[in-house]
Amino acid sequence: MLVLFKKIDFINDKIIQFFKYIASLLLVVVGLLILSDVVLRGVFNKPLIGVPEIIANLVVIIAFFQFAYAVSIESMLRSDFTIEIAGPKLKKILDIFSCFLGLLFFALLAMSSYSSMIKSFISSEFEGHASFRFPTFPLKATIFLFSSLTAFTYLLLILSKIFNLKK
Repeated sequence: MLVLFKKIDFINDKIIQFFKYIASLLLVVVGLLILSDVVLRGVFNKPLIGVPEIIANLVVIIAFFQFAYAVSIESMLRSDFTIEIAGPKLKKILDIFSCFLGLLFFALLAMSSYSSMIKSFISSEFEGHASFRFPTFPLKATIFLFSSLTAFTYLLLILSKIFNLKK
């Protein structure tokens, strides 16, 4: 059982790390888009069409790509002060409880975003204005998939804490 857990955890970590690097690359793309838009707007008075829509969607995608990584290295926001003053047994209980709340939050987010993702795919939903339309499916799929991945990562973290499996 331990071997299976470690294998699943290893694969999960590799997936998380891959998307961490993709998020970094997308952040560079966002920076270059902003730079290009500012330069073209300032020098030629011709801004790039659709840059605000693209950036708004990419920022959300980048954030969701990073959530599971933040969970895997245990750097999601929590009150360390409260946890550190507790004894070791209470600290473990509080850690597991906070992980459970994170699991619950991201599982509910994934469940609630599923139908919206399917609807946006079937109806070919777009956002934006007449000169530039951006499909909503990639954003909604990212929210669903990476909320699911983050919830799964919380589950692995809970199991490792309950059974004292060191990462």
